Formats: sequence, structure tokens, C-alpha cells
Amino acid sequence: MDARDRARAMRAEGDSFARISKALNIGKQWAYKCAGDVERTVKETAATVVRKHSLNGGCSTMSGPIAISMPRITAIHGAAA
Repeated sequence: MDARDRARAMRAEGDSFARISKALNIGKQWAYKCAGDVERTVKETAATVVRKHSLNGGCSTMSGPIAISMPRITAIHGAAA
């Protein structure tokens, strides 16, 4: 497994680009180029909710909806199931 595959696997597990670059001893920009297209898995918990939000990445290839985790507000989001 080369650095690109390891970076993609780490990103899929939820690691940040800073953590990936430090673990693989590569620059943050290279970590982003290797694993920037991997969608992170964001899971809902009792304390958080997951919502889709638009992302303007600066160009058409980097723009689109992304999943974000927000604090759960019971009056708005209801109690956790």
C-alpha cells in the first residue's frame, strides 16, 4: 500500500489532513491531493445531528453538498432515538 492509498484509508476513517500528513510524513497539501475526494463518514450521535450543507470549494469540481455534524438542540432536532 503506497502513501496515496494509506492517506485515502485514513481519511475514510475520519482523520484530518493534518493528522494524515504527520502520520505519513508528507505535506498537508499533498495529503489533500491524495485524499481530498474521499467522503468522510459522519455519524449521528445522541449529542449531534448530521445535516447536508453546501460547500463552495473555489471551483466547480470542489463544490457540492457535504455532510456536517452539528450539536443536537432538543427543541429543534428532537430527542435522540
